[in-house]
Amino acid sequence: MDKSELILSKCNICGIASDEVKFAKELLSGKGSATKTDKESFICEGLWAAQKLMDKGMHISHFFISSDALQGGRLSESELKLTERLVNYAKASYAVSDKACKKISDRDGADFCFIIARRELYNLDNMPLYDNMLIMILDGQEQPGNIGAILRSLDCAGGCGAIAVNRRVKLSNSRLVRSALGASFMMPVAEAEMTDVGEWLVENNFKAVLTDLTATKAYCDVEYKGRIAIVAGNEHTGISPYWRTLPVAEPVIIPMLGSCESLNVGFASTLVAYEAGLKMHGIKK
Repeated sequence: MDKSELILSKCNICGIASDEVKFAKELLSGKGSATKTDKESFICEGLWAAQKLMDKGMHISHFFISSDALQGGRLSESELKLTERLVNYAKASYAVSDKACKKISDRDGADFCFIIARRELYNLDNMPLYDNMLIMILDGQEQPGNIGAILRSLDCAGGCGAIAVNRRVKLSNSRLVRSALGASFMMPVAEAEMTDVGEWLVENNFKAVLTDLTATKAYCDVEYKGRIAIVAGNEHTGISPYWRTLPVAEPVIIPMLGSCESLNVGFASTLVAYEAGLKMHGIKK
């Protein structure tokens, strides 16, 4: 028995109309009863997240693999090895058809596998606190790809987590998860009310760095040490006025050298996060 046959022998056969495929489709589309009752589960299309999920010891409830891809020899040796590990790790594994993969996928060119895992839910009570830490406040972004990119940048800059307020997008959104490249489940990401977050920042001695076109201090002139929270605003309206009322607010400006008056929120938050991260880690530019 070769490796492909061995993997298939460990999988349950799952039809295109099965409850399992329906559940996966609902998670990926963000629609249906599954998304209303299950806030912990999220889905990843492809193998890109597999190693991170297993290394972190996260619960993988479903693993779907295309039997057509396995039997057709379409997986590389490294993909077969990782797939075998996943089949042994997941609570349940399912062999489905290419047609079922296309039904589950939300994009052209469906992948050959899907992973459903469960993330830990965070709030202000269980959000980890450190003496020196960098977090991001996600204030009302509307585009999943933007949120994911911000989380990815924050992770790369040494950030410790994020808090979403005025949430417009589910944190389990598949496009958010994909564009974050693991940051959305490797870092703590909480949801809370905006005023509660403001009080929490004050109580826990955070400096709230706000990108503001009316500010006079450049973002690179701020002293980044201790607990830093960068507020990233909505793509169209920017940050909520509430943040400017906080006693710990530090308005900053990113100088614009061309004709445009501001950067995309993803680029702006990345610039500030890296400035903060480099200084907090004592790395000279």
